[in-house]
Amino acid sequence: MSNTKLCWWTPFKYAVPADYENWFEQQALEGWHPVKVGQWSSFAMRFKKGEPKRYRYVVDMQPAPRKDYMRIYEEFGWEFVGQMASAYVWRREYEGERPESFSDMPSRRSRNKRFFWAVAASFIMLALGALVSAGAAIFAPVLPEKRLELVLSAALCALAAAALGVVMARIRKNLDR
Repeated sequence: MSNTKLCWWTPFKYAVPADYENWFEQQALEGWHPVKVGQWSSFAMRFKKGEPKRYRYVVDMQPAPRKDYMRIYEEFGWEFVGQMASAYVWRREYEGERPESFSDMPSRRSRNKRFFWAVAASFIMLALGALVSAGAAIFAPVLPEKRLELVLSAALCALAAAALGVVMARIRKNLDR
């Protein structure tokens, strides 16, 4: 058995922050710990087999964190695991009761809304890309092979936008989790 594994597209599979945190925690209970969480981890995240641990994970969207953001988490005993774009991943080992980072409903709702709007921005850009490419394919005087490229571009953007639309719906449905 290999002592490393690669997990693909995890932020898209677990779009609701609470689901993503639970998935990380289940991996830790099985002895799988992230090697590094970085920019490319949203596509592929490497885990290394180790001792099973009870960690509380927190995935926090912070597009513009305050200067003391990292220090505050660390002072409260949280270990910085890494960052994917604006999503900061933290963990804290525990015994007994699971520690909370977003303990009250307004905090959880605010965090989930930040995730929702980050996904919505990408959705809007891809939807506009699909519309512009489709419009150019239909109305622009281009060669047939260029028209095919524009149609394929529009289809790819529309497909990605549709997937993000599903992600947005899942997040919106679970704003209070």
